[in-house]
Amino acid sequence: MMRRMLIAVCLLSSIAEVTNAQSPGHGAFGGFFGGSGRLLVDMKEVREELGVDDQQAELLDALLEDLADQRRALREQDEGPRSADETVRRREFELRLEMLAEFDRRSEALIAVVLEPSQASRLSELYLQRDGIRAFERPEVATKLELSDEQKQRLQTLRDSLVENRTRRSSYEEQRRLLREKELAGLRAVLNEEQQTRWQQLLGKPFEFPASTQRGARFR
Repeated sequence: MMRRMLIAVCLLSSIAEVTNAQSPGHGAFGGFFGGSGRLLVDMKEVREELGVDDQQAELLDALLEDLADQRRALREQDEGPRSADETVRRREFELRLEMLAEFDRRSEALIAVVLEPSQASRLSELYLQRDGIRAFERPEVATKLELSDEQKQRLQTLRDSLVENRTRRSSYEEQRRLLREKELAGLRAVLNEEQQTRWQQLLGKPFEFPASTQRGARFR
């Protein structure tokens, strides 16, 4: 019980840090709310996979509510007219992406505080499984796989091509299957055998995500 109380105090302090760190003024986020970590740990199936207990669930629910409040505040903060200068708009967009990535990292760190080490480790594997090709943008993944600059560029090109060639005519399940097939083929062409082995180790045991997940009211 004392450990849970200490965790709660740490979370309250850390949440304030996240809010302060992400409040530089207009243009911070736009309509983004990436943070697969926040949405992932809100899934019943994921909590069952992690073995989240009642006390942890209560802390996670409170944390997710606070993070969702921040999301709404940040969206409101970023509303308003955009610059007519294309260069300025592009820079603002890049800044939003950078700050979103930092917000996600801090959010994932907060979530990990609630979990036991083994649970946090498994959740990290689920992040990578859910992210797919996007996982290679995580600095820790690039470091562990020892990706070269050329490989990073090829992976970015692969991701861009997958986004551009996405079709909306097929079902969600079919889109996901086709995307995974193209991802795997592309990764085999970019990563060497040792990197492919490390990547599979980072992914851990395959997890079957729900075919369709609805966001809770707090994420709207």
